[in-house]
Order: sequence, then C-alpha cells, then structure tokens
Amino acid sequence: MTSTVEPIGPLQFFFFLTMSMVTGGVFIWPEAVLSTAGNNALWAITGSIMLALATTAALFVWMSLTGPGIFVDRLHQTWGFLAWPWILSFSLLRVVLDAALVTLFSQMLSTIFYPLTPLWVLKLIILAEAAWFGGRRLTILSRNIQFWFPVLAFSFFLLASLAFGNVQSWWALRPSSHVVLTPLTQAVIGTWFLWAQTDVLLTISHFMRPARAGLVRKLTVAAILFHSVVIVVIYMITVGALGPEAVMTLRWPLVYVLSNLSSHTFYLSRPGLIILLTWTGGMVFFSASHLFCLGMNLSQLAARSFRWTPQISWGAATVEFGGSFLLPSAAVASHVVLNVFDPLSLVLVSILLTVSIVIRLVMNRQRIRKNTTF
Repeated sequence: MTSTVEPIGPLQFFFFLTMSMVTGGVFIWPEAVLSTAGNNALWAITGSIMLALATTAALFVWMSLTGPGIFVDRLHQTWGFLAWPWILSFSLLRVVLDAALVTLFSQMLSTIFYPLTPLWVLKLIILAEAAWFGGRRLTILSRNIQFWFPVLAFSFFLLASLAFGNVQSWWALRPSSHVVLTPLTQAVIGTWFLWAQTDVLLTISHFMRPARAGLVRKLTVAAILFHSVVIVVIYMITVGALGPEAVMTLRWPLVYVLSNLSSHTFYLSRPGLIILLTWTGGMVFFSASHLFCLGMNLSQLAARSFRWTPQISWGAATVEFGGSFLLPSAAVASHVVLNVFDPLSLVLVSILLTVSIVIRLVMNRQRIRKNTTF
C-alpha cells in the first residue's frame, strides 16, 4: 500500500492511542465492576489491566509476523479475501460500542446538567463534532488531540486531587483475601470496553515516524499504564468517599464525588464546569479517533485508498446516532456495553489474534522452506 497520509510523531501517536481507550467510559466507572466482583473488585481491576497488556502483547506478535500496513492490510496479508468479514465485524462492534457510550453520556448530561434539553440534541452535537474531527486529515486530528489531551488530563487529576479530601472509607480499598473466580472473571470481561483499541493501534502505528516497532510497543504500554492509573484513582475516590454499597446503587458515582456528594449544585460549581469540559472533550475525541480509523479501514477495504475516509466517518456517525434511539434507557445501554459488546468483542479479538499468529507462523515457515529449496 502506498500511503498518502502525512506521518505523525511519537508524542502524537501516544496521545491519539491514549485518547482512543478508557476515555469514553470513565463516567460509568466503577459501579459495573463492583456490582459484578463485589469484594474482589480490586482483583478485577488488576485482572483488567493484565488483560489489556496480554492482548496487546499478542497483537505485537501478530504485527511482527506481517508486513507494514494498517489493520485491514494485515488482515489481507493473513486472511486473504476473508478479511472482509473480520473488518466488518470489528466495524459493527465499534459502532455498537460508541453508540451505547454516547447514549450513556448524553443521558448523564441530561440528568445532571441539561434536564430541559432533548436527548437527541445532545447526541447530535457530540456525534457531529466527533464526525467533523474524524473526517479530517490524520495530522489535523492528531494535533487537536495533542493539544486537548494534556488539558483534559490535567483537569481530571486536579479534580481527583481535590476529591481525595472526601475519602473516608479507606477500609473499603483493601483487597479481599477471599477470591471467588466466577464473578471475578465476569468482572474482568466486563471491563474490556475500556481497552478495546485493536483497530486503532494497528491503524495509527503505521503512520508513526520514526517507524520503530520497539518505540510503538513502549508508547502503547505507556498508554495502558496511564489509564491504569486513571481507573485506579477513580476507584479510590468513589469507593473511598461513598463506600462500595453506595457506588453500586448510583448511576453516576463519580458525579456525586466531584460535586461534594450533591448533584444539585454540581453545574454551578467550578469543579463542575471543569469536569463538564473534561468529559465532553474526552467523549468527542474518543469517538473521533474511532470514526477516523473505521473510515480509513473501510475506505482501504473498498477502494484501496483513503479518499472515502471522511464520508465513511460521517456515515458511521449517522448510524450511531440512529442506533442510539434503540437504547431507550441508561440500563439498556449499560447492558449492551457490558453483556453484549464486551464478551463478543473479547472473543472476536482472542480468536483473531490466536489464529492469525498461527497462520502467519505457518506461512512464514513455508516461505523460508521455499526460499531454502531454491
């Protein structure tokens, strides 16, 4: 493939990849893992981080066995014409996840900040902004992310540091000595939506310069470790301030913590304005990074070029907007994320990486034998 996309630097790659995972789901964390794992929640968080590192390690093995290219190119190198069902499956799951998360985010905004604003207006604004950024050139999108990510990260950690003053239940942060494997495993699987960035990593890494595999690995691990700190900090300030029982009963526990346990004055407080900016900016660029990569891969699949990326990005955003109306409540949207997307996506990624590695090992071995024979 001859790329016409301008390259990006290592720092832009790091910010882009980091923005594409966890960011769009922090506002529904950590009630789901607590509800499933209970006292084993800390072990589930540890397992979630290990799952992210393990799947990423397998991803790098597959990358080392294939030639250069974006996600769809590596699928073609490994699966031939069967790349079509793979990329379409990943694209469908990506649209489902983003539609559900945008729905949850919009319902949170409507409940806490804008109760008189129609829900469809909030969804439309978020997805239109995401599609606009997702339809731009890679250099423009990555520069915007490079500017906004430090601002959003600084805002989050500033608010988190203030929220630590409300932490009283330090006893709730101790890991349980009694581990129950079944709910623990279910809880770990239920966190997969935070880390599902296979398509993003394989797409964006192709355009990073200098193109060194070792540097890509280090930056990817750094992105995972950064977000590991984020989810642990959120767990500490929510569970430590409210207690595990309260966190499991609240739809938006982080909102209550950052508003000094009062949602009525949250919007009027300065921390409320900061976190509103942080959440909204994070959700827009989280969705934009996914729309951009989805557009690039489908354009490359259909036209062997990237010229249809903007149109596909806008089309995917339109589908997400329409699909969000099939999720009438936060409970339904959460069910789709945790009980539909997470298991299906994790199984799909596991099968893809395992079988792809085996196929490439066999193909490379046959090529070596053929070259040795001649």
